[in-house]
Amino acid sequence: MRIRLLCPLRFTLVLIAFTIQSQAFSEEFAFHHENVLGTSLELRIEAEEDAVANQAEEIALQEIDRLGEVFSHYSQSSEFAKLTNLPIGHSMSVSPDLAGLLQRCERWTKLTDGAFNPGAEYLSQSWKRGADRNQFPTPLELQQDLELVNQRHWTVHSDTTTVTRNSSSPLSLNAIAKGTILDAVAEAVLARVPKTQGISINIGGDIRVAGNAAQWVSIPNPNSDMLESRPLQRLTLTQGAIATSGVSERSIKIGNKSISHIFDPRTGQPCNHVVSASVIAADAETADVLATVCSVLPTTVSVALIETIPGAKCLLVDLNGALIASSLWPDAGLQEDNNKPPGEKKAENQPEEFSISFEINKAGEGGRYRRPYVAVWVEDKDGFPVKTLSLFLMTENPGPRWHRDLRRWYTSDQMRLLVDQKKLIGTVSKPTRNPGSYKIGWDGSDDHGKPLPDGKYTLYIEAAREHGTYQLMKSPISLGAGDFELKLEGNAEIKAASLSFKKRK
Repeated sequence: MRIRLLCPLRFTLVLIAFTIQSQAFSEEFAFHHENVLGTSLELRIEAEEDAVANQAEEIALQEIDRLGEVFSHYSQSSEFAKLTNLPIGHSMSVSPDLAGLLQRCERWTKLTDGAFNPGAEYLSQSWKRGADRNQFPTPLELQQDLELVNQRHWTVHSDTTTVTRNSSSPLSLNAIAKGTILDAVAEAVLARVPKTQGISINIGGDIRVAGNAAQWVSIPNPNSDMLESRPLQRLTLTQGAIATSGVSERSIKIGNKSISHIFDPRTGQPCNHVVSASVIAADAETADVLATVCSVLPTTVSVALIETIPGAKCLLVDLNGALIASSLWPDAGLQEDNNKPPGEKKAENQPEEFSISFEINKAGEGGRYRRPYVAVWVEDKDGFPVKTLSLFLMTENPGPRWHRDLRRWYTSDQMRLLVDQKKLIGTVSKPTRNPGSYKIGWDGSDDHGKPLPDGKYTLYIEAAREHGTYQLMKSPISLGAGDFELKLEGNAEIKAASLSFKKRK
């Protein structure tokens, strides 16, 4: 065997050349699925070829399905559901996945002085029952709830394969299991598909990044629900995870009052003092737990807890709009002008004249499915597209081949391109969105930001789903007319839509 030694300089140049060459062939492949753990999945794979990316997608989905049948409390066939259905004092054998998670739950409950508690699910159910009666739970009802919630719910025995049910409280692992699954998916893909260079997994807004991947993350502004609203911050996430919890995502209405869906297991009260809690951590399970805990504890206590956990950092927004960050939270790009209570924004951020709201339908019952493409735009009386308000598209391959399925918008946009040669895809477009309600604001300007003249126009909302249906909604509107509100009839893809106009004063 003949060994050839390189001089240090030549070795360095060869190493750099090899690194550049290996990175040059890396490509990002994106996959989107709906109805994954009850929400949406965005999977991004760094690989040299699509066969590797497709294999990584398959492994990721298999791991999600496997652990969903371990941790879910919605599926009655899951291990966790079977455990929660046991009579008090009865035991069952469980998998190492469930036993390990239950043990970590107990550690988190102790570390957070009870702010983390899988029994908080019962408080949510209790307050929802109150909402059905249009009244708050009584002090006696809350006391009884707390006695049940704060029992020890299970015992994991020393053999770590047997668990005994200790309470009758409804339980949920929602505040931890999604993070656990994200970590497991990243580990499984990188271990079982060795040619995968990096992975980014986003399930319902919780993100885990591993390997050589990097992911741009936007921290949403909880004081504005318009799609065009600037986020509090944009940052790059590598080798870690981020989770955000907030009252803006879901709320419970009792009478004319909205309360948080997050409850303090120690008091039984809804947690309205923090409207958004974002946590970055080394793993998704930790980030998932701490995002909920930071919504429960006082902000000063939350930050003090975060400072004790290696690699963890948080950004909190309190009820008054103040930003509270831990010492390691990155300051770069933080939007200080969003640090205002609702109603105290700058003039240029005042509510737009037009507000268009719409709700994307789910694709029936059952398993995973593709999101629809959606376009919202305005044409003048001659049918020329003067303003594209929003595009929900997949811009990476194979997405572009389906863009023309938005038939009216695509045809109109080709005509517009002949006139102003300004490409909107990539500037106006946003990722395809999961089923839910969305709101768009419009100030009456055209695609170049110039005010449109008073007159008659038409608003279009178009939706097309890959291997699904095509739908088109339209409504005449008038610029220069008085205030008005109208509702548009829904269809298979857009469940409901409405338009309101209010002249600025």
